[in-house]
Amino acid sequence: MGNSAAASRSATPASSVFRMPWGRASHDVLAAANGDSGRQSPRDTDEFLLDDDYVPPTGLKKFLQKKVGDWHLYTFLLAFGQIIAANSYQLTLLTGQNGQSADQLYVIASIYLAASLIWWLLFRLVKQVYVLSLPFVLYGLAFFLIGMGPYARDLSDRGWIYNVATALYAAASASGSLFFSLNFGTEGGTPAQSWAFRACVIQGSQQLYVAALWYWGSTLTASSNGGGLSPSVRLTSSPKITGVTTPIACFLWAVAAVIFFGLPNYYRQMPGKIPSFYGSLFQRKIVLWFFVAVVVQNYWLSAPYGRNWRYLWSSQHAPAWGIVILLLIFFVGVWAAMLFVLGYLSKAHSWIIPIFSIGLGAPRWGQTLWGISGIGLYVPWGTPAFGAILGRALWCWMSVLDSIQGVGFGMILLQTLTRFHVAFTLIFAQVIGSIATIAARASAPDATGPGTVFPNFALDTLYGLRQHWFWIALFFQLVIPIGFFVYFRKSQLFKP
Repeated sequence: MGNSAAASRSATPASSVFRMPWGRASHDVLAAANGDSGRQSPRDTDEFLLDDDYVPPTGLKKFLQKKVGDWHLYTFLLAFGQIIAANSYQLTLLTGQNGQSADQLYVIASIYLAASLIWWLLFRLVKQVYVLSLPFVLYGLAFFLIGMGPYARDLSDRGWIYNVATALYAAASASGSLFFSLNFGTEGGTPAQSWAFRACVIQGSQQLYVAALWYWGSTLTASSNGGGLSPSVRLTSSPKITGVTTPIACFLWAVAAVIFFGLPNYYRQMPGKIPSFYGSLFQRKIVLWFFVAVVVQNYWLSAPYGRNWRYLWSSQHAPAWGIVILLLIFFVGVWAAMLFVLGYLSKAHSWIIPIFSIGLGAPRWGQTLWGISGIGLYVPWGTPAFGAILGRALWCWMSVLDSIQGVGFGMILLQTLTRFHVAFTLIFAQVIGSIATIAARASAPDATGPGTVFPNFALDTLYGLRQHWFWIALFFQLVIPIGFFVYFRKSQLFKP
């Protein structure tokens, strides 16, 4: 796998592209060049090869560098930043809206697009510690504003408060890719199995977070409809939400402070310059194909995203506690088992997760077909409750496979690009993904419903097979893993 066997065996990520202070190591190099290498330098007796200006970490910095297993404590905070970087669609659930209007989506997607560009500019102009702490300030502001909504004068003012909160959350979420690419900043010798383990833990935790948000939204909708009020009126009229969101906001602000004052010095360097950075990046076929995959998936699968997740909690027969048990079984039990197996195999074969994810095909498309076409609404096995649970179990299984594929595609980038290139690739993918999402809502055949893209084969199989949009969407989804296989097998792993 790859062009160089030696490169494939290496497990050392690329070196930093940030400017370091001129220390004693530079003087030693000059001394060796001047023929003084025979004279013993004080550095020769320094076991840890530290510079003269090295200052050991103390206080919070020292505490956050303690390890729990293979994780430094500060990496838990960076992982948390990636987990809560859910999209703005999910934040509308907190405000009592179980959906987004077209205008809302256009505005939020545009904010997400602009925020992605701003985060990249900040990443290139200021120290990383600012880029990693500021999002938590914005998250805190978003939750704080949600808690202030019930005290607005009227529904119009309340709506604007929630719109601003959603915009702040979307802007903060645009930084999620930076948390992903910078999570291994100070660990130059991190082996591939550690990457795999950390990526899987983060992805699984994010799935539970998203599922919890959808349960919140579906519960609000059910209780509100039972009381004769709309979801947003029912929620925003109660000041109880202030007691929930305000402590969350304070906690997020505390996390921002801990990150700002406690991250290691690696994250406090000014960014350097890379000659021909953008030109060389866009010449890499694996990067270009990643952009193609983002556009294809967002155009065909972003519009039915909400309807797909609503399927999980929409059953009148399956009890909520049964769905919770399903989530724990699949997103904790099954996920942990696959994490263990794939992590173990990654010790000998660093490419195992990318190749496995490519072989999965199109699990997100299959999950969406099951969830929104109507096929999964009724499973005639046993009692109605058992059939509903079985249908949700299959949905959760495909969600696990989709998450593993997402981890695998991320590992492809980590194994073929430097962290600096990964950061820009993911940021630019967010930009074009936002454009594709807007285009999907405006023009996709499944913009406002399953349409003929996801026909209900349970009603008429032959009718569904005759729909050309079904085959076109399926073709595009299956092309994605084929392209990754073609370009990944030609790539040099752990490219410096």
